This record gives sequence, C-alpha cells and structure tokens, in this order.
Amino acid sequence: MDQIKIGRFIAQCRKNEGLTQMQLAEKLGVTDRAVSKWENGRAMPDSSIMLALCEQLKITVNDLLSGEVVTMENYNKELENNLINMVRLKEKNDRRLLQMEIVMGVIAILPLLFAAVLVLAVPMEEWLGGLIAGCSAIPILIATPFALRIEQTAGYYKCAKCGHTHIPNYKNVFMAMHYGRTRYMKCPECHKRSWQKKVLTKEK
Repeated sequence: MDQIKIGRFIAQCRKNEGLTQMQLAEKLGVTDRAVSKWENGRAMPDSSIMLALCEQLKITVNDLLSGEVVTMENYNKELENNLINMVRLKEKNDRRLLQMEIVMGVIAILPLLFAAVLVLAVPMEEWLGGLIAGCSAIPILIATPFALRIEQTAGYYKCAKCGHTHIPNYKNVFMAMHYGRTRYMKCPECHKRSWQKKVLTKEK
C-alpha cells in the first residue's frame, strides 16, 4: 500500500471538490493536521472515517486504497490487493502496539523498583517510606488501563478448544486470569473456557 500515492490522491480529490484541508477536516470531525498527514503520506485515515471521507471526495474505498480511480476491469484485482494490504497493515500496527505495551510496562515499573531500593537502603520514617512507595505506584496505575486496551485490540485471541480467533471486549480482558499474553476466557464460538493465546493473524 503506497501511502504517498494515496496521500496525493486525497489531496487531488479534495481540490477537485473545492475544499480546503480545514473544510474537509470540519466535515469529518478531525483536525486539519490529520488531513495534512494523510496528504503527505505520513498517516492513513482511520477505518472509522474512511466511508465518510470517500463520500466527501466522491470516490470509493477501493479508489482510496488504490490511490487512483479504479476502472471496472481492474476492480476485483485491486480490491483483493487492497484487502491483503489492509490485513498486513493491521498486523504491522498490532505488532508495534504490542511492542509499545512492553516499553510502557518497563517505564511504569522502574519508579517502583527505584523506590523499593531507596526505602531499603536509606533510613527514613515509616510514613515517608510508605509515601514514596505509594507515589511510585502511580505510573503503574496510569499505564495499566492503556496496556489492557492494547491487549484487547491489538491482534486476536485464539481459542485452544476450537481454534477460533476473536477480539474480546475490554471487560473480559480485564477480568481474565492470565500469564503473559495468554488469558483464560470463554470462546464466543464454542462457548468453552480455555487458555487463549494472543495471535496477530485472524484464522477463522
């Protein structure tokens, strides 16, 4: 998927419709900076607004993902290529999110480790040690909801019973017992509970 080509296509279609970046942004409920990033090839429009964007630009989603108006004779081939590219892009983004989750966890736990060493190594009042320990836990409390959201949305969970891959809701991820990225949850397909592993590819 050529983001530079897609960006130029968005810019051209916007100009054809007589819209400025600000006007297009207002119609879509985004910032003009977001539109600028699309047109410069630095980012792709979110899937949640692709249909609205195409409606404003009077193109199809297939045109958008191809970076040009697709003729009928090439339509099916381009559609297949675009679907494959979208899957690859999601896998790439999911992998990046999961890596970011690890970094976030490490950064959040460092203050707690530092505080533990400080409290053990330096003589201090009990209340002060408790205060330092409590404050050092704040980054973990802040990072945990974001990490769980990544766990929920990045990739899929694969049922150990039937092999079905799915994206659970936030509550199920939050409540499930887990070790690493494997969680004990109920499968929406076979309705059995099992230890479900995190996978990046949807299988069935």
